[in-house]
Amino acid sequence: MSLSILYSVRLFGGLETSVQAQRWEPTGVPTIFKMMEALDRGPHRVSFVLSARDETSPWTRADDVTLTLAGLATPVRVQAGKAAIPAWCGRLRTALRDLRQAWAVIRQVRKMRPDVVYLDHANVWVAGVLGRLMPGKVLFRVMGIHSVMREALTSPRWKLKALRWCYGAPFGLVVCSQDGSGVEGWLRDALRPDVPRVRVLNGIDPLPELADSELHPALAALPKDKTVVLSVGKLEQPKGVDTFIDGFLQAWKQAPDGLHALVIGTGSLEDRLRQQVAEAGAADAVTFISRLPFAQVAAARRRSDIYASLNRLGNLSNANLEAMTLGQCMIFPQAQPDSGIDMATDELIPPDAVRRIPHAGDVAALAEAILDLHRNPAERQRMGDAMRQAASGFLGSWQQRIDWELDLIERLGRGELAGVGRDAILPPGGEGNA
Repeated sequence: MSLSILYSVRLFGGLETSVQAQRWEPTGVPTIFKMMEALDRGPHRVSFVLSARDETSPWTRADDVTLTLAGLATPVRVQAGKAAIPAWCGRLRTALRDLRQAWAVIRQVRKMRPDVVYLDHANVWVAGVLGRLMPGKVLFRVMGIHSVMREALTSPRWKLKALRWCYGAPFGLVVCSQDGSGVEGWLRDALRPDVPRVRVLNGIDPLPELADSELHPALAALPKDKTVVLSVGKLEQPKGVDTFIDGFLQAWKQAPDGLHALVIGTGSLEDRLRQQVAEAGAADAVTFISRLPFAQVAAARRRSDIYASLNRLGNLSNANLEAMTLGQCMIFPQAQPDSGIDMATDELIPPDAVRRIPHAGDVAALAEAILDLHRNPAERQRMGDAMRQAASGFLGSWQQRIDWELDLIERLGRGELAGVGRDAILPPGGEGNA
């Protein structure tokens, strides 16, 4: 049975290059681009809508445009962000942008009359409306829980009360990425009790291997006689990279001839962190690489001895799943029972497979963990082996992961999810992936 599917999500950074070049070469957000590819190849009638969100986005067109991208058969509709709203609107521009984009999606729904409307959190306002106008037909896609989403459940502020109203729509299905951000409690408290919901880990494909001659010059230059400590991710405060630099420098001062840091990523803290390292006299002990292709990141992991993830919002991200499947020696913060952050991480990762520090901002504990693991290569190897074995029990391929979600979309479109209670649907692998 062929379905009509409207797929409307944020114009993520990993998709901006593709729409600018009009060539389908996505990076990042595999949850999104792999599903778009699956829908594009499939038998269904699909409409893609990407909405610009403006935060550091290079997409500055003031008009909506439909593009045909080389490598993607289905045209892509790109909705303008704040550029479409006059500057004199001031602080109202964000709200007017959201209203304009929401109305465009509603118009597309009226024109297309889809069997399934797939909306992410960037479309939360229209999701709240369409979820009520089209009960049972809206799939609301949540990619982890952020602080404002928790605050919305209890806040008296009108905007957050409106968010709470949106979450309470009679969605046909809610699919939530299990990224360790405490999704379980939020799903319980935010959604109607009769709304079907699933939690799913992202997939992992075999990581590419590069010959030495193919390595990025900065990776090829990494010292082979030192313990390399790796950080991967945006250089932003929630990712904990400030703690990483503080902790590494504290450890480095005690073992300057034995430690080297590799920091991969870019963000608002980059200049400040580079300056901090230089002022500490550690410029030769820290390698910064702003951007790397996927294959080079995998090579960086293989050239590193310790991987520290200090994400304050959860530690089951794509980057961490890649580290787990490679069997890296990893440092995590302990779970936060009050918010539920990383409770799922603790359920999946046994205590002997990771070094946990009390919290993501504990500089002294991080420095101590780095020094201890630096001095104990056998322990690093043992932890890496234990991590690889644990990951093999709960991680599947991206193909399995996307096929499973596509099957849910098709079941929703055929009306086969009606009456399913909460958490009644589980991904492949049962509770290990839920």
